[in-house]
Amino acid sequence: MTKPCIGISGSILRTNDAPFADVLRAFVNDDYARSIEEAGGIPVIIPFTKNLEVARESLSRLDGLLLTGGHDVYPLHYGEEPLQGIEDVWPERDQFDFALLKAAEEKQIPIFAICRGLQILNVYRGGTLYQDLKYDTSCSLKHSQNQTPALGTHTIAIDSKSKLANAIGHTNWVTNSHHHQSVKDVGDSLHITAHAKDGTVEGLEDDNYPWLVACQFHPEMMTINDQKAKRLFKAFINATTK
Repeated sequence: MTKPCIGISGSILRTNDAPFADVLRAFVNDDYARSIEEAGGIPVIIPFTKNLEVARESLSRLDGLLLTGGHDVYPLHYGEEPLQGIEDVWPERDQFDFALLKAAEEKQIPIFAICRGLQILNVYRGGTLYQDLKYDTSCSLKHSQNQTPALGTHTIAIDSKSKLANAIGHTNWVTNSHHHQSVKDVGDSLHITAHAKDGTVEGLEDDNYPWLVACQFHPEMMTINDQKAKRLFKAFINATTK
């Protein structure tokens, strides 16, 4: 059987090291590519581009879309002015990710959205975000752990009927946490499938879509030592072959 090709949304890294100061590099964190490959897929990095037709055309040749983490989502995209707790934004990358989502939905290929990917999916569907967790009065846990990336640091509760629970075979999971924004109002056709013990949204899905799973945490980092994370990536790859 031919292995499925999985598009991984790319970003830009600016280096300040001589002799290549101010050189822009197309990149993704290796954990995404490694996790796709280990699960049986072929990782294909989709470089960031302002040419949205090129972004959309990229999806026509692929079997699945993995939306990666990164910058804060531009708040004007969901009708809010920037608050003091927001960090760096990159509106052009938001538009790039929106274009990838639109193309993936048109083709009805599986979508796996991680961290910023979950947030951009929610905004794309008309939802809103807490620009910083300090604006969510119910948030009491540490969601930016600032230590070993793969380490699970807080518990999430998972809907037993969700694709996430079905993939990992459990309704609880101790996951890592590397974010300071989160879902406020849930977007159209999405529903919450996982949350932390303080109520912070940790998972979204769309039951009307063939396979769409979004995680606020970073399972791609956890696949080095966590069988649940490995099973989640395997479920994604398996969905692309159906």
